[in-house]
Amino acid sequence: MTFHRAINYGAVLQTYALQKYLNDSGYDAEVIDYRCDHMENFYKILSVKNKSIKQVIRGLLNFIHVYKKKSRFYGFLDQNVKISSKIYDKSNIGESNNEYDKFITGSDQVFNYACSQFDKNYFLEFVKNYDKKYSYAASFGMKEVPCEYAEEYKKLLSTFHELSIRETDGQQIVKTLVGKETELSMDPVFLLGREDWERLAKKPKIEHYILIYKLNTSNLLFDFARKLAKMTNTKIVALNFDIVDQMKTPDIKGLFSTSIEEFLGYFKYADYVVTNSFHGTAFSIIFHKNLYVEALQKDFKPNDRVESLLNLTDLNVCKIKTLEDCVLDINRDFSMADEQINKKCAEAKQYLERIMNENYRMF
Repeated sequence: MTFHRAINYGAVLQTYALQKYLNDSGYDAEVIDYRCDHMENFYKILSVKNKSIKQVIRGLLNFIHVYKKKSRFYGFLDQNVKISSKIYDKSNIGESNNEYDKFITGSDQVFNYACSQFDKNYFLEFVKNYDKKYSYAASFGMKEVPCEYAEEYKKLLSTFHELSIRETDGQQIVKTLVGKETELSMDPVFLLGREDWERLAKKPKIEHYILIYKLNTSNLLFDFARKLAKMTNTKIVALNFDIVDQMKTPDIKGLFSTSIEEFLGYFKYADYVVTNSFHGTAFSIIFHKNLYVEALQKDFKPNDRVESLLNLTDLNVCKIKTLEDCVLDINRDFSMADEQINKKCAEAKQYLERIMNENYRMF
């Protein structure tokens, strides 16, 4: 169970990675095609509900590109991810108890009530046998659970046979609420090797470019890329752009409806990557790119996921805070980064192997 239908590159790629890893390891794993009302409405191509006039106009301007992007995302899932033949919603999700021996929820922010309007099916509430309930690298997306949700969270989390969490803050939440020790696991994209991602990557037509991948709009990212482009005589392209972004920054080539395969290709073949995204950072490390990372969220607070990844891989040298950080002679030791990632992934794989092979024994 995960946010497999989110029109978000990281969400789809982590879905693909965990399902592929499990199947490559000899298990019969599939993604439950669960349709959460809130998520489905959130990713509607054009919606006027709770939108301002400006937002509606922006939606109309981008309609064709959003439609194309959504079609490409679902096409990738159809071709590359084993998804349940049956479509589930809140009314019939209980029927899946008859189909599976074990259930895993995660990765992504499946434990963040705000993402799904507290759809408890992402906590596997529908699973009748608690011994079948597991998580992998599940994220809360917050440092602590609000008081008004604490009791409900305590009830839901206490029903899991074993829990694997993505961040240390999430581990502490579980420890505080239910007194359980949990595994700390890598994002699923690291479970696959570089060659797995290279096989999917589609080479772009453009050459010698700086890639911007923004999760949040950042003037620093754009200005940093412009300075880097002058220093290296390279072009700038940007993922996650729309028509309005392009009008505001005509000097940067926006990529509007990039497919999953093209997304991977733009990272693989980039000369430089400038990003504030966790998965942007992750794939830059996987492909050994000349990486620059703004490790801040849209509220200017530290991005814990990015910070943790840079700390783990000893790549804090890639972090940028001002334009003065735009220097070329950075020593990025990807051999050390690979070694640390492989070590953590070995632990994650041991966890997955254990939960897949145990006969409901408590550890």
